[in-house]
Amino acid sequence: MDFDKILATIGEFGKQQRIQFILVSTICSAWTAVHILCLAMTGVTPGFFCGDRGRTHERDLEHVCGKPCDKYVFDPEVTSIVTEWTLVCGNSYKVGIAQSVYMVGVLIGSYIFSSMSDNYGRRKSFYLGTLLITVFSLASAFSTSFIMFLILRCLTGMCNGGVGLVGFILATETIGPTWRALAGTVVQAQFALGILVFGAVSYLIRDWRLLIGLTSAPGIVFSLGYWMTPESPRWLLTQGRVQEAEDILHYIANKNGVRITRGMLQLDTMETTAKPSGTGKKYGFLDLFRNRELRKRMFILIYTWFTCSMVYYGLTMNSSSLGGNRYVNFMLSGVVELPAYFVCIICLDRAGRKQTTFWSMMVGGIACLAMLMVPKEIAHVESIKTSMALLGKMGIAAAFNVMYIYSAELLPTVIRNTGMGVCAMAARVGGIVAPAVIPMGEMLAFFIFGGTGFTAGVCDYLLPESLGKPLPETIDDLAASPIDDKDKNFTTTVDEERVHKIERDIDMLSNHNNEEFAEDDEKTRML
Repeated sequence: MDFDKILATIGEFGKQQRIQFILVSTICSAWTAVHILCLAMTGVTPGFFCGDRGRTHERDLEHVCGKPCDKYVFDPEVTSIVTEWTLVCGNSYKVGIAQSVYMVGVLIGSYIFSSMSDNYGRRKSFYLGTLLITVFSLASAFSTSFIMFLILRCLTGMCNGGVGLVGFILATETIGPTWRALAGTVVQAQFALGILVFGAVSYLIRDWRLLIGLTSAPGIVFSLGYWMTPESPRWLLTQGRVQEAEDILHYIANKNGVRITRGMLQLDTMETTAKPSGTGKKYGFLDLFRNRELRKRMFILIYTWFTCSMVYYGLTMNSSSLGGNRYVNFMLSGVVELPAYFVCIICLDRAGRKQTTFWSMMVGGIACLAMLMVPKEIAHVESIKTSMALLGKMGIAAAFNVMYIYSAELLPTVIRNTGMGVCAMAARVGGIVAPAVIPMGEMLAFFIFGGTGFTAGVCDYLLPESLGKPLPETIDDLAASPIDDKDKNFTTTVDEERVHKIERDIDMLSNHNNEEFAEDDEKTRML
């Protein structure tokens, strides 16, 4: 029996699947959000002045950093890696380096853990990564030097990238197709909830070492979920371990309250072997750029994924530096994502993927550019700028969510996994670049965020709509589909010529048959 049909029998999203989904998605989304955005709070720069010259207004950095200083004095309201290792003035760039190093680790870990999960199983890889995140993150709270902190942050990022990727698969593979799309959106929403919770905890705990320690400690409890989470039966099936997969499906059925016999859970053994394509050809990275239409799609997708990631993390990391209360701003940056995901659920199947992506990118890009035009002399200027930044974050979050679905539908089946991997890598690079953009200053940073968001939206409008269209199976399917009206007219002309030729052939056959019939009829009358 087909796997999805068995899920429909035992329950597509029953009690057992819900428990596993909540546990795994909380770890891979909400908890990992805390570690990814940790430096937004542990890397803040409080007010400071040079102890040699006396106190100066905290925003007058030109005066503070313009002359040599032996000792900087920081406001006692909060401690961070900035106050710990004096990362101000000429050393302020190191905070951005710490976040970039972390995102490099995420990039490396995504590759390592994806391979590990395919060879050794989803559950083992996921909970090994969860345990290692806990160990490395807790160790970073006891760092004695900035270099030690960088190394441990990179190792934490490697595990975090793997947990986020493998966890999403483990959380959704046992969910039926009816609920799978909604479950994917809920996973994204939990990331926003993680931002909200982390902002609240940061408000209560102002010591950076204690903050990292307390937000890492739940990993000890999360690691115990290894004994509560069964292995993915889909993965077991691909490994030829059919009996184990059937046992797990029977366990899920019992937990869901479905009484079913073992004989009703016989999986189709044909699914355990890979089905070769019609030509038997294997596709690689370069094949993404050989076909003209596919090349155009890939360049646009790569640029969009890079932009979404750079702007998303850039706006989130910079939220604590905007005017007003840094903790409120950070929490609001997570809250605004929730309506963005709600809008996606409504618009995706009504307005379509193309329009939803285009307008989301436009909102994100234009909001960032509009922030640069706000006069400094008007009242409540800080509140207006914060509102524009949050509006931009909402648009980018919506676009980022849609791209997961839209990209998969635009790429042919024979090379879809490779294409999605390239897009994910582009997103990681965007996450690495984002911390380097923020120190450039508010004007230049938001010009980059807004400009790239706007241009990415314009490029996305060149992509075809995929809603209600059959997924392309091969690269040739892209060439066969008409791209513009000229191609459509050409296709119509060719079809008409073929029709006329067929009609002439039918007429010739008809005339020939009529002549033979007339001769036979004459012979019959003579007889």
